[in-house]
Amino acid sequence: MCGVYAAQNLTGNLIANQAVYFFKQAGMGTDTAFALGLITSALQMIFVMLSWIMTTYFGRRPLYVWGTFFNVVMLVSLGIAASVPKSNASSNAQASFGLIVSVLFTFTAAPVSWVIIGETSAVRLRPMTTGIGRASYYIIEIPCIFLASYMLNPTSGNLGGKSGYVWGGTAFICFVLAYFFIPEMKGRSYREIDILFKRKVPARQWSKTVINPEDDE
Repeated sequence: MCGVYAAQNLTGNLIANQAVYFFKQAGMGTDTAFALGLITSALQMIFVMLSWIMTTYFGRRPLYVWGTFFNVVMLVSLGIAASVPKSNASSNAQASFGLIVSVLFTFTAAPVSWVIIGETSAVRLRPMTTGIGRASYYIIEIPCIFLASYMLNPTSGNLGGKSGYVWGGTAFICFVLAYFFIPEMKGRSYREIDILFKRKVPARQWSKTVINPEDDE
């Protein structure tokens, strides 16, 4: 749970939160950057609602794991677009990749995280584990906000879109950990989830593991 909370800051959230400033640093005009920020916010709202449907039908693990992987690809592509000689084409490419990352984050990792968090904690310990998990979010977020602003600021790190390499690297680590440790809980009761955790069933095997009605551990 702590890892899922913390990963929200490492898989695209900070670009999404600083969308207008990012678009400005990518070479967009002030009015265009603001308009793109509004478009991004509107698309985020729509895609969060779409995630409710996708989570119901396709489960948690596929959306979270492969959504994170696609974000890695987009973040690295953003870095590549920022590494070529500056032009209108490269600026537009950076803005496009930044918009995709910001919107995709609110379609996969961001909303699905809350589902995973609500289902993985034991019922008896849920308030405590949720509180600890949320604390881990802020422990990671505070330095990451400073780092993100530093990297984008032209008078400091001045990385602009090249910050995609940094967040692509952290997102890749999150993807690997998610692939091995986030199970599929779609259609599982809290009793079944507790049993699967107690049996230490590998995350990738959860969807294939059968829990009989008489099992009680």
